[in-house]
Amino acid sequence: MKNITRLFAAVALGSALVFGNTACTNLDEHIYSSLSPDNLSGTDDEVQDMLGNLYVQLRFMYWSWEGYFDINEESSDLIMTPYRTYGGWGAQYINLHQNNPYAGIPHLWQEWDYCYNGIMKANQLLETPSIMENKEAFAEVRAIRALYYFVLFDLWRNIPLETGYEATLEPGYLPEQSAPEHVWDFLAKEVEECIPDMPTTKLYGRMNKYAACMLAAKVFLNHDAWLRGFEKDAATNLVMSEHARNNRNWDSEFFVTNAQNGNKWYKKAYEYAKIVVDEGGYTLAENYLDNSKCNLNTAQEVIFVLPLDGAKASHNYLVNKCFVGRGGAAFGYSGTPWNGSCAVPQFIHSYDPDDSRLTDTWAIGQQYYFSDGFPIYEAEQKRSDDGPDMLTDAMIAAEPKHKEHSHAAGNYPLVYTVEVHSINNPGAFDFEGARFKKQEIVPGNRGTYGDDVCFYRLSDAYFIMAETVLRAGGIDGKTDADAAAWVTMVRQRAFKSNPAKATRTAAQLRGDSVYDYGVRECSTANSANPYADFQFDASGNPLPSSFTDYSKDNTATIELGGLLDDLAWEFVGEHHRRQDLIRFMLSDGRNVYNGKTWFCRKNKMAVGDWHNNVFPIYTEFVQSNVKLVQNYGFSDNTDEENPSGD
Repeated sequence: MKNITRLFAAVALGSALVFGNTACTNLDEHIYSSLSPDNLSGTDDEVQDMLGNLYVQLRFMYWSWEGYFDINEESSDLIMTPYRTYGGWGAQYINLHQNNPYAGIPHLWQEWDYCYNGIMKANQLLETPSIMENKEAFAEVRAIRALYYFVLFDLWRNIPLETGYEATLEPGYLPEQSAPEHVWDFLAKEVEECIPDMPTTKLYGRMNKYAACMLAAKVFLNHDAWLRGFEKDAATNLVMSEHARNNRNWDSEFFVTNAQNGNKWYKKAYEYAKIVVDEGGYTLAENYLDNSKCNLNTAQEVIFVLPLDGAKASHNYLVNKCFVGRGGAAFGYSGTPWNGSCAVPQFIHSYDPDDSRLTDTWAIGQQYYFSDGFPIYEAEQKRSDDGPDMLTDAMIAAEPKHKEHSHAAGNYPLVYTVEVHSINNPGAFDFEGARFKKQEIVPGNRGTYGDDVCFYRLSDAYFIMAETVLRAGGIDGKTDADAAAWVTMVRQRAFKSNPAKATRTAAQLRGDSVYDYGVRECSTANSANPYADFQFDASGNPLPSSFTDYSKDNTATIELGGLLDDLAWEFVGEHHRRQDLIRFMLSDGRNVYNGKTWFCRKNKMAVGDWHNNVFPIYTEFVQSNVKLVQNYGFSDNTDEENPSGD
């Protein structure tokens, strides 16, 4: 059992912000039912218990159903959740993938609700004498609150800025949106001010100085991407809330880009990442998957962990979300997965075949039982052919293992294909798509449900240093060669079979992406067979070029495209990708997120249209608070699919 009971002991301090119900988990010890600032003595035990409740909201935000993992990964060019032939899986996954969000997508509820729950708990603690008198605890609460605001600002930009607690208790109080520059000013100042007072010790599941430095590095790294569409003359300024519109700060540094201030923001991001590298005492893990273990308590590369536990803090449902019914048996998991998410085929094709992260991250091909290595056979609801590999009664009688594993006539060998017909036109066959296995799947009945979340790790700090040096044309005497060396250093553990391939040059990082962008879809929806047949190679694998709907998207190159590729290979499934795609620009003036197409994703934004850099605010929140205004370009309709782009 992981030692997280004390960390997550719930404190009944309540939240007055009217964004939803507080979700806390009581983990057996130190139950405080009547705490108030007046009866707290300020002991270390009390302080730790109060801090624990702030972290509870983080894990709910991340791993409640349709949470932070999904919204960042499913909207990207790496992971998707297609309709399967038997149905299932909601349209919200399709809309996220196709760059076509609407205000009723359930994913938009979790982050807003749990982040504001955490913010209001933090605000109350910051007005509690025992916290105010404890310098390190006070700084830690500010850092956690800043992390919540980072998530909210990144996803929505137009958000309420609530920094006090008592005022929210007034009858009829409704939060109001602040202009983006006010939130930026607060966030940038807050995270920098708390760092000097943060503890430097490594505490499992707690933010320390180096976790706060990573947050600061992320804040400044993303500045220019956050500003696009929210400049002084942007159209979105016309549809702000009345409160925001009447309280602008046109002198805010938020409106000043790196090109205008001598790369100030990139230099700050570099400096904070460098503090982590130089002072934190973290080291790169020997093996890539060491950062995805169930228990990261002693992980040498991991800087900040969201601890989970299969019994007391159970989340992380990836084992069920990704694999088919018997698919978990390949890892000793005794549950029955739901057959959902898989890889975008074009991303799998982007890997170097000698990159061990491919097989570390994805289950591809024939699957075998964890218990005895026998091939797994599974009943599919639909298949394009009745091939000779389908089990018959005679085959079952000839091999007792089939009966032992409850295989039946009509079952097929469980072979995950890289290629997928489509995401929704009409969808994918049951075994199509490589399956995400990067998170450790624990044998038995736990699977991934107790897997810790690696929120920040040392590799990310090296990549931030590399990116900022490349973007700024050098920082602190470091050059493109240093940037390439840092990326190479991270890659080396993935190319142990062919060390020469680990080396990345500055020219490669600055060059275009190797990702084969463009619309892919294999569907003839109007024919008698809506699932068009793939063409196959000599080994029976579907050819990546055999798509009914096939187009190249190579008219615009990606700045630092090679670095964007490396970010994908290293950090897939670590809540990175949406943010990276928005930050990296194309030669035609759009970012990758809005300007490139990929598997079943046809929507592009027009040059200069940045509204899809953020999400709409969830319908119920807007409808329940007359002071909230929907984000520019989106409707409040629950089920509207907002058309977009060219």
